[in-house]
Amino acid sequence: MKKVSKYLLFVLALTCLGRDAQARRADMRYDDLVIDKGQTVRGDIVIEKSLTVNGLLQGDASCVGGGSVTVNGELTGNLMALGGPVFVAGLIRGDVTNIGGPVDVAGRVQGDISAIGGKVTLSGDGEVSGDISSLGGSVIKDPGAVHKGQVNSFDANAIRGLVSRAIRLSGHSRGGNGPAPWLIGGMLGLGLMMLFSALVTGVILMMLPAVFFPGNVETSARAITTDMWRACWIGALMLMAFFPGLIVMVVSVFGIPLVPFALILFCAAAVLGLSAFSIVLQERFFEGIKRRGPSALAAKVAVGYGLMAGLLLFGKAIPLAGDILSLVGLMLMGFGGVIGLGAVWMSKMGSREYVPAPALPVVPPPAQ
Repeated sequence: MKKVSKYLLFVLALTCLGRDAQARRADMRYDDLVIDKGQTVRGDIVIEKSLTVNGLLQGDASCVGGGSVTVNGELTGNLMALGGPVFVAGLIRGDVTNIGGPVDVAGRVQGDISAIGGKVTLSGDGEVSGDISSLGGSVIKDPGAVHKGQVNSFDANAIRGLVSRAIRLSGHSRGGNGPAPWLIGGMLGLGLMMLFSALVTGVILMMLPAVFFPGNVETSARAITTDMWRACWIGALMLMAFFPGLIVMVVSVFGIPLVPFALILFCAAAVLGLSAFSIVLQERFFEGIKRRGPSALAAKVAVGYGLMAGLLLFGKAIPLAGDILSLVGLMLMGFGGVIGLGAVWMSKMGSREYVPAPALPVVPPPAQ
C-alpha cells in the first residue's frame, strides 16, 4: 500500500508538471547538464534529465524528468526535483523539494526540505538549517549530522511552502510570464487532498463511539449541557492528575500492570468526551445561524468535529488570517477535550444520567 501511494503521488505530480514542461519545450533542456568546477552559470534551469553542479549555479533549478540531481558545488536558489534522487554534497542556499524520490544531504542546505514519497537522509556531517517535512517516507539522521530545524510529518505549513516554491519555479521556467495554471492547480489539489485525508480520519475516529455506543455519547452530551462548568473543572483536574498518576503506577510494583489499562481507558474517555462535545457544539452552531442541523447522531458528531478540525487544518493553508482560524480551532478542540473528560467522569463513561446535586435549602434566621 505504501508503494502504491508513492506511485500515485508521483503520477499526480507528473501530470501537474508534464503539461507545464510540454508547453515550454523551447525552455526545457533535454540533455544531461554538468556545471564543471570553476564554472558559473547564471539564471534558472529547467531540465528533463540529470543535473550535476560541481561549480556555481546562481538561480533556481527544476528537474522534472525523473533524472538525478547532484550538487557538489553551490546552488544559490531553490531546487525542485520530480521522481529522481537528490544528493547534496556541496551547498544549497534555498529550499529543496523532491516528489517521488529520496534526498541525501552530506553537505549543507540552508533552507527547508520537503519530500513526498521518498526518505530524507542526513549522512556524514551533513547540515540542514531549516525544517524537514516528509510524507510517505522516513527521516534518517547520522550521529555526526546537524539539523537546526524541526522534523515532522508533511503538514499544512509544508504544503504551503511546497506550493509557493512550485509557483516560483514555474514562473522562472516561463521566462517570468507567471506560473502555469496546471501546476498551481495540481499542487493545491495535492495539498487539499492531504488536509482532507487528515480531516476524514479524525471524523471517522470521532464517529466510532456514536455508532457503537450511541447511548453513552448522548448521556455524556447531556451532562455537558446540564453543567458545563462543572465538567470543565473536573476535566482539568483529570488532565492534571493523569501523568502524575502514571508515574506513581510505574514506580509501584503492583501498579505497572495497570499502566496499559489506564492509557486505554484515558484514550477511550477522551474520544467519547470529544464526541459528546461535538454534538453540543454543532447544536449551538445551528442554533446560532437559525438553521436545522442533522438528525442522525453520527452526523451530529461529524459536523461538530468537522467545525473544529476544519478551522485548525484549513486555517494553516491560509496566510495571515488563517493563523487566527487555526488558533480558534485549536482552542475549541482543547476546550472540548477537557469538558468531554469531565462529562465522561460525571456520567460514569456515559452509563448513568448525570443529576446535579440539589441546592441547599435556605434556612431563615430565627425570629428575635
